[in-house]
Amino acid sequence: MKHAIALLLSAGLLTACIPDIMNTQPEVRGLEGAAPVQTFTDPESGTTVTLRPGGKLNLKLDSNPTTGYYWYLKDIDASRVDQLSEDYFADPAPEGVTGSGGHQMFVFEALQIGKTDLVLSYERSPQDVAETLKLKIKVVE
Repeated sequence: MKHAIALLLSAGLLTACIPDIMNTQPEVRGLEGAAPVQTFTDPESGTTVTLRPGGKLNLKLDSNPTTGYYWYLKDIDASRVDQLSEDYFADPAPEGVTGSGGHQMFVFEALQIGKTDLVLSYERSPQDVAETLKLKIKVVE
């Protein structure tokens, strides 16, 4: 009987710990956007990115310009977030293979507190858009 009670008590204590294990919210508030550089690789549209003034966002997007498609910056409030650079890096490909993809790396810097949308499109032309990516940028103190 003592073993059954001990077993039930142990199971109850372990069950009480599960919500803490599953917690996806940060326990320490006020650290939002504190990392000086944040890197996102192929984020989902609608993702919120929090930065502090001077903080950098590295945005790495799969790309294959040999298909004619390329990522283009379409919209951002440049008074809040500035684009510092954009480069293409080809993935290593076996000798003789053409048309392999790579990724584009965009680097942005937060300038001023506030919110803005960052919109990029993967397109051949404005009439031939394959994908649109919209990130919500929040610059906090």
